Order: sequence, then C-alpha cells, then structure tokens
Amino acid sequence: MKAWSAHPAKRAAAVGVVALGAVSLLGGCGFDTRQQAAAVVNGEVIHESDVRETFDQLKAAKLDFAENIVVTALVAAPLLKASVEKSGSWKPDETYASVISSIPGATPTTKEFVEAVALIQSQRMTPADIAAYRADLGRADISVNPKYGKVITSNEGPVYFTLGQTTPNWVKPEANSAPAAQ
Repeated sequence: MKAWSAHPAKRAAAVGVVALGAVSLLGGCGFDTRQQAAAVVNGEVIHESDVRETFDQLKAAKLDFAENIVVTALVAAPLLKASVEKSGSWKPDETYASVISSIPGATPTTKEFVEAVALIQSQRMTPADIAAYRADLGRADISVNPKYGKVITSNEGPVYFTLGQTTPNWVKPEANSAPAAQ
C-alpha cells in the first residue's frame, strides 16, 4: 500500500490512461454504428446491409429502384406510417400484397420499403395526413450517410425531400460540352 500511495502522480496518470482507454473504446462503438448506417431517423438506424439487401431483393423481383431511392423511402416510411395510422386512411392493400408476394423471403426492411411506396402511390393520404407527415418530417432528426448525399427539403413530390448533392461533385468530371479540337 505504501508504494502505491507514495506516488500520487503515477496513480493519477494510471487512472487517467485507463479512463482515456475506456472512453475511446466506448466512443468507438457509436462511431462503428454511424459508419454502418445508411441513415439515422430519430435515433433509429437504417443499416447499410439492410439497404443493400432490400435493393437486391427488389432487383431480383425486377423492380428497378436505385439505392438512394431505397434510403429515401426507408427514411420516410416511419413518418408516413405514423401519419396514416392516426386517420386510418390507408392500410396495406392489394398493391402491397402483390409486390410482397413477388419477393420470396422479403425482409422486414423490404416490407417497410414496399409499404411506403405503395402508400405514396395509392394517393390516399388525406390533407390532414399530409400536414401531419410534413410536421413530423420538419421535427425529425435525420442524418444520412454522405454516400447517398444529404436531405434536400422540397415542396414538391410525395415525400417532400430528396437525397442528393446540393453542389456539383468535383471528383466526377462533368461531360465536356465544348466541341472537340480539330
């Protein structure tokens, strides 16, 4: 005991190193989750692997949706669902059932995507549903993996936002519109 208490500076340094190590280990867990996320909506993670699996299932069923559209629908899905649950204006219908039956082993994420798209295409949302959805969308805490761009709000379209870039991608060259030198 005397040897340990004789060197308070060493003891403080040892405790500091252990604490710093614990903080960096715990902080790394959140970082890994954020790196694997396609998006986070109000604290709920939409995993890259789920987006990829949904994309692959849709492609196998001959449904052509880009990955950023899959992410867009998955971001909007819980907000859309909450807005129509209040009014009861839409429940999964024949369109939903038909599409799901064409996707063997559809994952819960794929079902959520199909439900959101079927709801949007049904055009059965009431004005009150749309107002509730837009209010929820305005309050939502949404972060998107930069791979998919960023949330760009809009007053158009059925989900009132898109995922994309607001500035040109300087890494990918634009097509040259100048005539070729002769």
